Amino acid sequence: MTYEKPKGIEIYADSNRGIYIPQYFAQSIDRELISNIDVDDLAILESGPEHEHYWETWASILDNAIIKSPDGNFEYSLHQDGDLFLVDYNALSDAEYSELFCDDRD
Repeated sequence: MTYEKPKGIEIYADSNRGIYIPQYFAQSIDRELISNIDVDDLAILESGPEHEHYWETWASILDNAIIKSPDGNFEYSLHQDGDLFLVDYNALSDAEYSELFCDDRD
């Protein structure tokens, strides 16, 4: 059986990073590719899980961030379910959607 990389989903961070996924995201994301968030929120995440606003800031970023592909042709949202994914909802196949969200599209 061969595995084909999903077109609408890209893994950004593996779950083995645990509570440090938000910190890793803030440290590694290209600031020019992310929008719809407050840049100061990335500084909160960079400081690590000991920061009192770390988790609420991460929740806000998960809900609001838009990440553009380097070529500018695609826009991704974030989805965390163990691993952190970049998701292009417009490019998800029905099977990818079902697998990612354990639900069928309406």
